[in-house]
Amino acid sequence: MVTVLNKKAFKLPRVEKEKFILLLRLGLEYNREQGVFSISSYNNIEKLMDTIASILNTEVVFLQNCTRCGKDFSCGDCKYNELCTTKNLPFSCVCPQCLRDRKQFEEYLEKF
Repeated sequence: MVTVLNKKAFKLPRVEKEKFILLLRLGLEYNREQGVFSISSYNNIEKLMDTIASILNTEVVFLQNCTRCGKDFSCGDCKYNELCTTKNLPFSCVCPQCLRDRKQFEEYLEKF
């Protein structure tokens, strides 16, 4: 089973103090009012994902955020999934819908 998380806000079960501190050191922030975590730093993203996976006892993947339209999407929907070096990591990319729109894709390429 795979758990898909949104990097902007996700819940985790209660963990002991040491594990909570580790999550914060690895780059999470905790919003006490809403009771949700979010990613604030990507420096230790692989270790962070491993730690979250061990807490949830399942594989963890994150939604991508489209740089063109701003929508969140899963890497599983992308035809370049097999070639991608950052798939399932909580980064920004171009969603499949924007990739199909040739004009938007060309505008995206002009920025780089």
